[in-house]
Formats: sequence, C-alpha cells, structure tokens
Amino acid sequence: MKPMRQMVCALLAVTLLIPAAAASPGSSNPLWDVQGHWAQKEIQEAVAAGWVDGYPDGSFQPEKTITRAEFTKLLLDAIHLTPDSETVAWMTENATTKEPRSFGKKYVPILNDMDGHWLTTQGWTDAALYSGMVVPDDYNGKNFRPEKEIARYEIALMTDRALGLVYPANQYAGEDLPFADNGEILEWMKGYVHEAVQAGILEGYPDNTFRPNQTSTRAEAVVMIQRMLHEMEQGLNPEIHLVVQYAEEGTVLWEEETDEIQLQIVDNVVYASIKDIYDVERRLIKDHGTEHTNNPLWNINDPYSEMWWPIQQIYCISMISQTCAFFDYRMGDTGYVTESGLARQFHTPARALYGEVMIPVCDLSHPDSQPQGSWYQDDWHGAWDADTNTLTLLLYYHVQTFVGS
Repeated sequence: MKPMRQMVCALLAVTLLIPAAAASPGSSNPLWDVQGHWAQKEIQEAVAAGWVDGYPDGSFQPEKTITRAEFTKLLLDAIHLTPDSETVAWMTENATTKEPRSFGKKYVPILNDMDGHWLTTQGWTDAALYSGMVVPDDYNGKNFRPEKEIARYEIALMTDRALGLVYPANQYAGEDLPFADNGEILEWMKGYVHEAVQAGILEGYPDNTFRPNQTSTRAEAVVMIQRMLHEMEQGLNPEIHLVVQYAEEGTVLWEEETDEIQLQIVDNVVYASIKDIYDVERRLIKDHGTEHTNNPLWNINDPYSEMWWPIQQIYCISMISQTCAFFDYRMGDTGYVTESGLARQFHTPARALYGEVMIPVCDLSHPDSQPQGSWYQDDWHGAWDADTNTLTLLLYYHVQTFVGS
C-alpha cells in the first residue's frame, strides 16, 4: 500500500472514534443515513452504548464494508476490553505461552505489519492480542493486514472467542456443516462456524449457503456484535444478596455480605466471576486466616498465583501451599482440572463475560440448603434462600499441610 493510501485509510478509521453529533454540531439528525435502514435499531443501540460512532458528516455509512481493524476495535469496545481496562492489564501481566501448570514463558504475541497503524498507536492491537481475540498464528506470516475487509468466517471466529467458545468449537473441528457450501469452509473453522450459528450470531442465507469468505458491511458487523452481546449479557447484575463464608479445616471463621463478585443468572443458574471469587478469598485469608504464617512456604499476602492462556481461553489459578495445587478453568467447558489432572464437573459450561470466566455456583431450580466448598466437591454448591434472595458461597481454604507446624 502506498504511503498516501495508508494515510487516507488511517484518517477514515480514526473517524470511527469521533461521535457523530460532536463532529456535526449543526446537524439535527445525526446518523441520518440509518433512518429506515433494516439495522437502524441495532445501530442506534450501539451508538447509545458508546461503542459505535459515525463519520464527521453525521453519517454512518451502513453499507460500507468493514475492515479487520475496524471490526476488532468495535468488538473490543463492545465487550469492555479497551486498552485502558483493568482486565486487559491483568491479561497482559499474566499471559503465558503454554499450559500454565508447566509454568510456560511469558506470552509475547507479535503481528509483523502493525507498527504505526492506528489500531496499534491507540492500544487496540495489544488489547486484541492479550485478550486472545486475535492470534498471530491465524494469519499468514503473522501479517494481520488490518485494512483487508473482514470475512464472515473471521467474524465467527472472533465472536466465538469473545463468548469463550474456543473449547467447544474445537470439539466440532472438521465436522461437516449443513450448508450447501460446506466445502468452502476451512476444516479448522467449521467448529467456530457451528458455535457462532448455534449462538445465533451468524445465519445462513436463503439458498442454504454460509458464504464464509463474503465480506460484511458496517451494519452487518454491528448487528452480529449486538447478537453476541445479547448472548453474553443475559441476566446481568441480578438482585441477589451475596454472602460469603470463609472456612478452614471445615470450620467457618468469617461471614460477610459482599458486592465484590460479578453475578449473572442464565437459564435459572447463577454464575460468578472466578477471578472475583479468588480476589475476595485472598482478602479474607489475609484478614481472617488462622495462625499459619510461621511456615516459610506460606505467603499470607499472596496465597494464589494467577496465569492466563490467551490462545486457548484458559484461566488458571494455583493455590500456593507445600504442594502447589492447581485449578484450571476453561471457558465453555463443563468443569475444571485439579492438580492431579482430575476434572471436577459443572452441571453446565462456564461462560465468558467481558473476558472474565463465569462459573456456575448455584442451580436455582435445585438449590442446596447449606453451601459447600468447591475444591473437594464435584461442583460448586451455593446455598439459596428464595425468601430473601440470598446466595451464600463457602470459600474454603484447605490448610491441613500446616497443622502442627
């Protein structure tokens, strides 16, 4: 691409970041060209939410094709993985290259053709790479080609990653799809197309084709991201009183109400952010843990080590004790793996919410009367009091290795 063309493309891309109303103060009808458009509702909702803007003349240009760079920015903005977000900072700091239990090296993803591009200078490239929305090995020579128009199969891939569907998508890799153009879909992409269609993000055409290589318009991109958000954001911030109990060796030492753990309810199941759970447990251990600090292997200030594997969408925590215990949580999986390699099963798969792993903690249709610890059970079991809308979680730290020390 010639320098002048690069400059023009960059300037056009940057206009996506300028609010239409602010760019055209004299216009009484911003985004005038979406009025009556088939995607008007979704576009206006996205504008109101703040992750879509118009062009300086007050237009949106809904039928203009969208590039890889533009779609990446829209997707990350929609799921709150912005360059300045705490979640992206955590991912960047804790990213590893391999399965975390092997203590892999620092994950340092590189795209060879992104230096100086607006996606990079504004921080979106790193946010995409460390969140796992973009994986360098997916692109020939690790060249992202940011100004290339994005294809439908790429949208399926990226929205699946946003929903934490990498694991289930891999289970369907290579399986034939019920589309007339099944042969045009790359074998490794078939699982991602399957998951995206199942989630209602992308649909086939009336002639029973999927058209994986067809490009998308700005309007289509917004609609597909809106569908993804609808799936992701179900049951957010339910009116639940959350109580956590902290226990050691079977004895509850502390109980308190907290709003520090993100919750959502989907299909009558309560999900909670595993990262928030560990953060709260870390605080409770520090504030109320019993006297085991005389053991040199016990660090009361940081009882956990956290690692993030962007490529496989795996979030892992290791509990530090005399024999480090590992608990590996994978988005889209129906359980987690312990240090012995045994999987503890959930009744329903873990979800993804704005890059966080949300694990099922209580089935409201079959609530338990008493909360049970997670590490030594087959599942998380929170106690539910329907009369008061109170969920009680037992945060259980096992310290028997230090008894008598």
